[in-house]
Amino acid sequence: MSRVAVDMLGGDGAPEVVADALALLNASEGSESIDLLLVGPVNVVGELLIDRGIAVDRWPTVDAQGAVLMDGDPLALRSQTSLSAAVAACAVRDGLADAWVSAGHTGASVAAGVLHLGRMTGMSRPALAVVLPATHGPVVLVDAGASLEATSQVLLEFALAGWCYARALDIEFPHVGLLSIGSEPGKGDALRSQTDHLLRTQLPDFGIAYSGTVEGQDVSDGRRAQVIVTDGFTGNVVLKAIEGAVSWTAMHLAQAYQDSGPARQLVRQTLTSDFAGGMLLGVNGVSVVGHGASRPAEIAACIKLAARVADHDIVAHTQSVFTLMAARP
Repeated sequence: MSRVAVDMLGGDGAPEVVADALALLNASEGSESIDLLLVGPVNVVGELLIDRGIAVDRWPTVDAQGAVLMDGDPLALRSQTSLSAAVAACAVRDGLADAWVSAGHTGASVAAGVLHLGRMTGMSRPALAVVLPATHGPVVLVDAGASLEATSQVLLEFALAGWCYARALDIEFPHVGLLSIGSEPGKGDALRSQTDHLLRTQLPDFGIAYSGTVEGQDVSDGRRAQVIVTDGFTGNVVLKAIEGAVSWTAMHLAQAYQDSGPARQLVRQTLTSDFAGGMLLGVNGVSVVGHGASRPAEIAACIKLAARVADHDIVAHTQSVFTLMAARP
């Protein structure tokens, strides 16, 4: 059973909203199998647990003081090692936990992962992978905002790491696609053209099926590729556009049928699935980053996702793939 370190100070509504997530987990079926390490001010965390009817000794707490504010500098983690994101990441590094979750400043979570867990050998930059609901099954989009610029070699690394993540999510035979403006050979800018050639020649050597370049609609379709690779700038724009489209669709469906219940339920199911958080790939530890505005059910979903992926030992699997890449001429 994997233990997940939870950043109690991460998120717009922290620490109360994170404590509400713990209450949901504690009341859920099979809660006895949930193993957590809480990271935050010990006295405050204890009071929050008591207020929600949870025994203070239900889960251990590691003391942390303060968090990187949403408009703060994530590199403050270099010198302020008592901040909650740093303490949570160090808990994984030191073997106190198998994974960690934060709904705080995304840049701070990425920085904490890189600074305190270290980059995986062979992965030159971290990547944020998100699971998107698609018509024909889930799609892993990588990168969704951790590395705004990329080279063709970096995108190859993202493809390999994203494929390993998809396997950890029990997607049995994931195909990789490169996001571009067309599926025909030669479409896209110079980076996409170079990367398409690289992925086409390299991925089959790893036993990975490559579907070529894919378009925006393929992200929401899921048939041509289950892992879609792009730079973090483009990926974040795609992610936010999809989130906006889902909200618009739900609102207008509710108006059309004069009943907001089904639309709200659909959005709720989406937000409390694997889509709730992003997985930071390329660091030596399972790191899940939630939305800053996450509600309790969404944070609870992030915690479940972290535990499930940690159980699959994704770090060792990904490192073995990069070791194979390094051994090739």
